Amino acid sequence: MTRTRPFLLCAGIAAATGLTAQAALACMPVPLEVTAGPVAGEGCSQSQVLDEYRAVGLSSVTAAAGGLLMQDIYDGNACYLEANLLVIDCAAGQMLVIGPDQRSLETEPRETGIDRIAAWLGTEGPAPGFDEIAARAMREGYDAPLRAAAGARLSINGAGVDTTCACRG
Repeated sequence: MTRTRPFLLCAGIAAATGLTAQAALACMPVPLEVTAGPVAGEGCSQSQVLDEYRAVGLSSVTAAAGGLLMQDIYDGNACYLEANLLVIDCAAGQMLVIGPDQRSLETEPRETGIDRIAAWLGTEGPAPGFDEIAARAMREGYDAPLRAAAGARLSINGAGVDTTCACRG
């Protein structure tokens, strides 16, 4: 069975938040232990459990075309979450936030605009400019992406997320 990126994102959140694979597949989140702050993981990933059923964080960094970097931003639990795509150009000192997508394991695996953008950026070759990436995001049905300085602290529905790790390596 082929698993797509959205399924892996949900499964990754299940792992990051302490859910078993069985719980994630059944969409029955177990209560989580609230963390005092973000917990760092491999590849610049981080997760912070805000209440029994909500965690926010970043996935591991993925290399993309022309030196761009990507991270998934999530807010929710293994069953239901909001996902955004963070595209970072460390050399230019800029980043874009594309989204959101509303995800549910009940409707996964499915492909969304964020998945198509990530696949497009994952190809080899020169990096598209941020204007081209923003235009593609809007063609996929998203509002104009948020543009910020690389490493800026993001607010994910009120929860602060540090994005400095990706450019530090």
